[in-house]
Amino acid sequence: MAAVMIMAYDALGEIRFVGDVTKGAGCGCFCPTCKSPLVAKQGNEYEWHFAHEASQERPECAVGAENLARSLGIEHLRQLHARGALVLPLYTTNASMSTLWLSRSQPVTWGAQLVGPLTWRDAPTKDQPVATGMLETGAPMTFFVQVGGMSSPSLDDLPEDCAYATLVVVPSWPRGTRTRQEAMAALTQTAQIHWGYQPDSYGMRASAQREIDAMERRAHEIAAENERQRSLAAGMRWAAIAKARSHNLAAALQASPHGAITPPQNTAAAPPPMSRVPAKADPEARFPQYPGHAPGCNFQYFRLGPQEAWVFYELDKEFVTQRGMAPAADKPQKVWGIAPAHGHTEGWDECLPPSVGRGDIDAGIYWVRDLMSAVGFLSPRSKGSSSGHDPAEFDGL
Repeated sequence: MAAVMIMAYDALGEIRFVGDVTKGAGCGCFCPTCKSPLVAKQGNEYEWHFAHEASQERPECAVGAENLARSLGIEHLRQLHARGALVLPLYTTNASMSTLWLSRSQPVTWGAQLVGPLTWRDAPTKDQPVATGMLETGAPMTFFVQVGGMSSPSLDDLPEDCAYATLVVVPSWPRGTRTRQEAMAALTQTAQIHWGYQPDSYGMRASAQREIDAMERRAHEIAAENERQRSLAAGMRWAAIAKARSHNLAAALQASPHGAITPPQNTAAAPPPMSRVPAKADPEARFPQYPGHAPGCNFQYFRLGPQEAWVFYELDKEFVTQRGMAPAADKPQKVWGIAPAHGHTEGWDECLPPSVGRGDIDAGIYWVRDLMSAVGFLSPRSKGSSSGHDPAEFDGL
């Protein structure tokens, strides 16, 4: 494709083609933008084209050439409609849903053709409609004509639920295009109609959307039931732990001669506490064993037993948003998470009660429901705790 000026205006304001005029400066044509005289170049070595005399061409003169191509596109659209050859392509839209429970997009396609005449506008600007009519669906229809992607159509004056489409003209011509006949033949091959919008007159998109909405509700119900089952399992587990502790305490009291439990005395000297130098916060540091942690956050370590320890920390806002857990505007904006300190072993997501948070296997964390409830559960049960910006400080605790 060669980007050359093959059209210009003559002294009467008519569009003339380089192959239809006299060679040289005697062509009597002018630039559509700067109005300077043009020379018809009709040599054997280069493509035939119009050129400015004495190389007076300006950068904005290219816009004038595009406007002439648009005028030819409007003429092409008129001819198609007059011959009954204006066939609209199929229209495709999408029914979609993207939530925490379902992400789906389904294309919906239907066809609709023009009925009745088109009303043509006189000298519309490049972003204004060129013609209006009616579709067989009963929706009003508007046509635009544009050269490539030179501008966006103006939709301000369109009636409500008005369908619109654009005839897109290629901004350059095939090599060897010199006459109007050749240019119109090129438009037949290259110009294409692109839909911008069509109302859902048949209800096809609405029907597809209802199906997706129903799928989302089912997915939500399944997720809620799974959450209920996990919460029930966690509650039963903690009930069993409490029952076992109560039974062990009763047995110890019964075995004691005075009805009281005396803790064993350790006569060995306690080792002096280790002195730890807290690490400075490094916003660039990432610790994959604690998914979604905020940059440079403080980690709080709680050891509940010999094989059970948890780390409590603030979550990164982007991590929270990506998983659809961003808090409402009237709620505290910080979101907290809890992750097992010694790796994600089987059943880790059922170890903490629902009052602390919800275990999320995919995210690798417990989503903390309430800051005070979580800390109020972990702190009194902790056999040892620590805090720092580097979880490596918790090794050996």
